[in-house]
Amino acid sequence: LKALCNSVRDVFLSQAALLEVEAPLKICGDIHGQYTDLLRMFEYGGFPPQSNYLFLGDYVDRGKQSLEVITLLFAYKLKYPENFFLLRGNHECA
Repeated sequence: LKALCNSVRDVFLSQAALLEVEAPLKICGDIHGQYTDLLRMFEYGGFPPQSNYLFLGDYVDRGKQSLEVITLLFAYKLKYPENFFLLRGNHECA
């Protein structure tokens, strides 16, 4: 898990702070640790890299599977950095 976090950090730092994304793009927000809902979104919208995604933040908190949610999102970001985008929400600010 630590290696995943370090690797995805490098990807985030290598990309511009201002994203320029192209359509088609699925825009998703406020998962709040709901892992089964996240999987359902991928089932309906297509798993990466079949579909491009922009997540608007608030990945953790409230739900019981916040760790699973952020781990899967980080893994997809690491594997598909040009098709999978994660913005920081208020729950990700320290």
